[in-house]
Amino acid sequence: MSLAAALPLPVTIKLTPWQQWHNFAEPRDMHDWLRRTHGDLAAIHFQGRDHILVMTPESAREVFTHDPDMYDAFWKESFAGMNGQDSLWVLIGERHRKERLLFSPAVHANHYRSYGETIRKIARARFDKWQPGQTLKAIDTTMMISLDVIMSLVFGVDPSTGLGQGAVMEEGRKLVHTLTHTAHPLIVFYPKLQRPWFPLWWRYVNAKKNLYAWMGKLLAHRRANHIEVGDVMGVLMKATDEQGNPVSDEHICNELLSVLTAGQMTTAVALAWSLYELGRHPEVVAKLRAELEAIGPNPDPGLLLTSLPYLDAVCKETIRLHPILAECARIPMEPLQIGGRAVQPGQALVVSIVSIHHDPNTYPEPDTFRPERFLERKYSIYEFLPFGGGHRRCMGAGLAEYSIRIALAEAALHWDFETAKTDYDIRHDLAMGPKYGVPLLINRRRIPASITNSTVIGVEKV
Repeated sequence: MSLAAALPLPVTIKLTPWQQWHNFAEPRDMHDWLRRTHGDLAAIHFQGRDHILVMTPESAREVFTHDPDMYDAFWKESFAGMNGQDSLWVLIGERHRKERLLFSPAVHANHYRSYGETIRKIARARFDKWQPGQTLKAIDTTMMISLDVIMSLVFGVDPSTGLGQGAVMEEGRKLVHTLTHTAHPLIVFYPKLQRPWFPLWWRYVNAKKNLYAWMGKLLAHRRANHIEVGDVMGVLMKATDEQGNPVSDEHICNELLSVLTAGQMTTAVALAWSLYELGRHPEVVAKLRAELEAIGPNPDPGLLLTSLPYLDAVCKETIRLHPILAECARIPMEPLQIGGRAVQPGQALVVSIVSIHHDPNTYPEPDTFRPERFLERKYSIYEFLPFGGGHRRCMGAGLAEYSIRIALAEAALHWDFETAKTDYDIRHDLAMGPKYGVPLLINRRRIPASITNSTVIGVEKV
């Protein structure tokens, strides 16, 4: 169908202030209502712009396969204020492509897989702090695992740097934790509130300033001691601008902040939800343990990513049911057609990940946790898109998936636990997460069967 023959969009719905907030806080409910009442493409208006909600895999495919150069970045004013005018989140066209290519070596599978044993040690050390009989919030543990992985793989904090790993990591953790908890939805989704007079914005700016000062110390130490590491910070230190000059420290910090914002919560939240679902489904735990114990007590971490289909299915089903991103979006700069409807320049195309992941036509009984569905069929990148899609798909997706699998295997093999309270998804800032932090009751530490009896594989010792 030509653009001239395309149908106009449905009547645009102007959201009330309450509906706007509900859309931000609990997008699943809002998107379900819009789909029931207005169909697979729903046009809503708020913040001075029309937003076209795209709620089917077929229409998502159309959005992601259009020429990326015809799209502007979504929520540009907000992300430029929070992450910098030259950050990956707001760049478009050739500059965006070059910046992604710059990051590629540090997030390529060949690079991050070499850190598998480091990730396993980090996860094991954090789980070792659990105590039988204790009730805790899983997100507290998973956040620390994610932060420790970032310190090692992104910032290169390691004993070999001479910085004193314990002190540096602890300072970095505190600063990242503070920044994460100051990114309030009001300043993310209402960029007009990014002003010095607004207390929530002032808190964020102050936390960001302190984090940048910490990163500046790491940069200065590396340069003074001629330390070259192939982590994300090391890659950015070698970057040059269009004139061939080294990029500024501010630019390096802006991009490191983008990595932090995208990566740290992704891993922590996905792992917490994985523990939640295992705590509710002992039959899934039994199957998972049998698969893990069959490959021995300390397998090559790479096997966890490539050779264990049930572990893969558990992780995928978790982030299908509990997507970290509720949506991803594009701003067309030229007229185009989506779902047989004409879309005009400036109208935001919002691909609803929560709607697609809970579509009963694609996922029967969509609210049921059933990992087997990922063993029964392969889903396309437009049906299963937890990390977004197209030219802006999350570059750290591979590392996040690797970290989640390694950490989840550690918890399942070495601990018995159960969910202590029903939890549900809400938006915390840009990302979704558990409202109550996933309360878990820790029952006991366990010894994997592959360690206690090498001849009886997959049998749990009581």
